[in-house]
Amino acid sequence: MLASIAAAATAGSAFASIPAVSVRIEQVGAGFVTMNPTANPVEGGYTYSGAISLWGFQSSFDLSTNSKAATGNEAFGGFFTLKNTTATVQQFIIDMTVTNDPFSGNALAGGSVAGVLLGGPNGGLLQGVGNGAVWQAIINRPTGSTTIASLMNGNPFTVTTGANQSGGIAREFFGNNPQIPSLPIGPLGTSRTIRMQFLLGAGSEVSLSTSFVVQVPAPGAIALLGLSGLVGRRRRA
Repeated sequence: MLASIAAAATAGSAFASIPAVSVRIEQVGAGFVTMNPTANPVEGGYTYSGAISLWGFQSSFDLSTNSKAATGNEAFGGFFTLKNTTATVQQFIIDMTVTNDPFSGNALAGGSVAGVLLGGPNGGLLQGVGNGAVWQAIINRPTGSTTIASLMNGNPFTVTTGANQSGGIAREFFGNNPQIPSLPIGPLGTSRTIRMQFLLGAGSEVSLSTSFVVQVPAPGAIALLGLSGLVGRRRRA
C-alpha cells in the first residue's frame, strides 16, 4: 500500500497550480512594458515565450518552468535577448517573475547566468549600473522582497566587443555547492524574480541564458511523511 502511494507521489510534476510568468522590461527614461505570456504545457512543466519591439529596443524570450516531485526542485529560466536599437547607450531593467506555492519551511535555492554580447557598428558594450550587479535572484514574500543572490558584480561589471563582433559572457553560479540548489533561503514567498539591470551600447545585442531553482518538499512527500507517522503510531498502539 505505502509503496504504491510513494510511486504515485513521486511521478511527474509537483506543481500544485499552473505557474504564472510576467516579464517586465523598462527602458529607463522612456517607459516600461509588462508581458504576461500564456503557459503552454509540456512534460514536467510549462513554456512561455514572447517578443516585442518598442521605443529603442527589440526583445524576445523563451522561458520554462519545470517541477520534479522526486527531488522537490522547481526550476525557472531560459533565454532572453535584448537589442538596443538607438544611437546611444541605454539603461534597461528586466524583471522575469514566476509565481510559486508558498512554503513556510526552509527552502534551498541556486541558479546561474551566462550569455553572448553582439556589438553594433561602433562596438559592443554591456555594463553594470554603478557598482550594482547585472543579475539578481529575488524572493517575493508578503512582508517584502529579498535579494538572495547577485551575479555579474564589478566596479562596474563590463563586457565589450569590437564592431559587429561577438563576445562570450562567462557563466556564473550561486547555490551550487555541492550542486544547485544548495543555498538555504528560509521560507519561500508567493513568487520569485530574476532581475537584470545593465547599460547596453548603441546597436548592441545581449543574449542571456539563466536559471533560478528552488527546492521544497513536494506535496506528495509531505503527505507521505504524515502517513508514515500515522502507520508508526498504529504499530506501537
